[in-house]
Amino acid sequence: MRRLRAAGREDAELQAAVADGRLPTLAVELALGGTGRHTLTQVARQSGLRPAFVRELMQASGRPNPRPREAVFTDEDVAMARVIRRFLDAGLPADGLLEVGRVLSHGMANTAEAVRRLAGDALLRPGDSEFAVGLRYVMALDQVGPLIPELLHHQFRAQLRDGIRGELVTEAEREEGRLAGTREVAVAFADLVDYTRLGERLPAEDLGRIAGRFTRLAMGAARKPVVLVKTIGDAAMFVSTSTPELVDSMVALVEAVDGAGDDFPGVRVGAAYGPATNRAGDWFGATVNLASRVTDSAKPGRVLVTQEIHDTAPGHAWKRWRRRGFKGVDGRVRLFSLEARPDQEIKPADPPAAEA
Repeated sequence: MRRLRAAGREDAELQAAVADGRLPTLAVELALGGTGRHTLTQVARQSGLRPAFVRELMQASGRPNPRPREAVFTDEDVAMARVIRRFLDAGLPADGLLEVGRVLSHGMANTAEAVRRLAGDALLRPGDSEFAVGLRYVMALDQVGPLIPELLHHQFRAQLRDGIRGELVTEAEREEGRLAGTREVAVAFADLVDYTRLGERLPAEDLGRIAGRFTRLAMGAARKPVVLVKTIGDAAMFVSTSTPELVDSMVALVEAVDGAGDDFPGVRVGAAYGPATNRAGDWFGATVNLASRVTDSAKPGRVLVTQEIHDTAPGHAWKRWRRRGFKGVDGRVRLFSLEARPDQEIKPADPPAAEA
């Protein structure tokens, strides 16, 4: 309470926080930079940016969209705007910086939530008073808060280094003066089987635990240059510039899920190869759509791939499927299935059928 009063909090505000049960979070909020004290116009003036661009920037970064003369921005928001000004002065485009801001906001929101839960579970004690919780939170933040920027710094440099490693600027890109957005890549999706039905009989916490474990298994199965692009509950998306490594990673994932126990749902995998566009950390295009459609047709415990994946991933025992038509895909697609464990007999996925 002394700390909050020293920071300029009025007794009426503190009493309201106590009444609402917000005293611990108010203390942490103060330790993380406090509440807003700058309007959008003030942020723009102090950073040398146009107010309209500051509004776009703050929205891209997940910050409030204020009403006129509403003071919702902190000193840290001003500092961020000044950094963006330096990026602009260095020649980086405004629209590109906004895109980066949106990606960072999404990733940081997930990171912040994970850290919040980690701290909450570690620091709460049975029977705590709100004063004890608030003080313990703030003391922990004083101790570990300065370490978080260093941790994020190392993670960012490592990810950027891995992303750049092996990348070459082609002659066409040099001629055009920009990196190509579309590339030939292998794309795979992995879906947990009957995950939706599990949600009808399992508590949400148990369902979240399954999703979290699946994410860990997916991350552990990805072998460079395979990249785990994203996970959404019961699904994971992978992209790779090398087809053999993608197939090996998907086999490893199916094996890992199979070894997770009888109470863990199975997984099915589909993959395709072709042009796709990378935008803001995600991938788009017909190849991505085809890989998703192929996954929907895969059987539990199977890796199902297109002809292009099959032809560029030797060393596996494939079972040829008949051609299939998919919604939104021109023509019929030849598919091949692969058992996750090569020592098991591969059973036909479809009854014998004449060529389409």
